[in-house]
Amino acid sequence: MTSTTDATTADGSGTAPAERPARGERPARTERPARAERPARGERPARPAKRRAEGQWALGYREPLNANEQAKKDDNPLNVRARIENIYSHQGFDSIDKADLRGRMRWWGLYTQREQGYDGTFTSDDNIDMLEAKYFMMRVRCDGGALNLEQLRTVAGISTEFGRDTADLSDRENVQYHWIEIENVPEIWRRLEGVGLHTTEACGDCPRVVLGSPLAGESLDEIIDPTPAIDEIVRRYIGKKEYSNLPRKFKTAISGQQDVVHEINDVAFVGVNHPEHGPGLDLWVGGGLSTNPMFAQRVGAWIPLDEVPDVWEGVVSVFRDYGYRRLRSKARLKFLIKD
Repeated sequence: MTSTTDATTADGSGTAPAERPARGERPARTERPARAERPARGERPARPAKRRAEGQWALGYREPLNANEQAKKDDNPLNVRARIENIYSHQGFDSIDKADLRGRMRWWGLYTQREQGYDGTFTSDDNIDMLEAKYFMMRVRCDGGALNLEQLRTVAGISTEFGRDTADLSDRENVQYHWIEIENVPEIWRRLEGVGLHTTEACGDCPRVVLGSPLAGESLDEIIDPTPAIDEIVRRYIGKKEYSNLPRKFKTAISGQQDVVHEINDVAFVGVNHPEHGPGLDLWVGGGLSTNPMFAQRVGAWIPLDEVPDVWEGVVSVFRDYGYRRLRSKARLKFLIKD
């Protein structure tokens, strides 16, 4: 027998392979690192949902996402006045284009009345042709809530002659007539505008009447009389096409004291005394009621009286460009402010 040192390989190289250890003595295999445990399906973090486009102009969404937006794109609602004066008032109710009747005419303060004799079980969506009476409710703007004697007499005369003695005063300081016939609308406009009143943008997706204090310029508690700012807003911006196509209605309140429920308006200016700058107005945005009531947010900005119209224009422009236009139920400014 030879020793292991003397052993040779079959090829004569003189090097023999090392002896294999017995089966029971083999070293254990190195285990692979364990994989990180995957969370159970129910425990996995949810992927963020891809948000649907909301029709915001500033983000490039210009294609209308509902019928109301399409109607406004087809023709600016302010243009319907010419058709009322030149066509519909001469040819009568049945000549009115349905898109004008049920949409654009609101920008001139005109809503169709509901036909009498039908209870709430008849919905307008299913029975709109049957439910529309051939009369209108007409809303007259009284920005700031101010009416002088001549204006009041004119309002009363129109009520007697054209509205079956109706003239409702709304909680937003508008006058509302009923039983108005399309044939009489141009004459009513002529009389109203002759005394400084109008129905421009009294309804519709636009800046509505500016709510003001009934005691503006009179109350001893008033910090500042904002009437000049209200008048300037109306003069500069109401009836201008740049601000006539908003996602939804836009409500404003301006007062030198806290008496205009500023918390529930889209934008509000409330009188305040600044410790350094003196009397001015405090800015609030994003209020509203309806099915999703929200209080306005205080911005924390002191606004001098002469800058109120510019700030108002800035807020309404942001709403126009960034407001949600996909769902009308989520199109008010309060939803944009909330998000």
